[in-house]
Amino acid sequence: MRAIADFLLITAAFLLPWWVVLLCAAALFFVFERFFELFLVAFLMDLLFAVPLPRFGRFEFVLSFGSVFLYLILNAIKKKMRI
Repeated sequence: MRAIADFLLITAAFLLPWWVVLLCAAALFFVFERFFELFLVAFLMDLLFAVPLPRFGRFEFVLSFGSVFLYLILNAIKKKMRI
């Protein structure tokens, strides 16, 4: 089940906008225990599509960095919900 979800999430990284992929990853975070694939998909998308942005100091891995914060926020929510 998890392998199928990972395959679909990686496929979505190639086909869908970044925000849709993060929403799907956030939903899967609540389905699976310790969903570290969120980092993998964000890093993959940064490697494929990221460009240096002047507003972030020419930093290219904005999505990967943001996925760390998303993981921490989702982890806190998951603990409060006791899922």
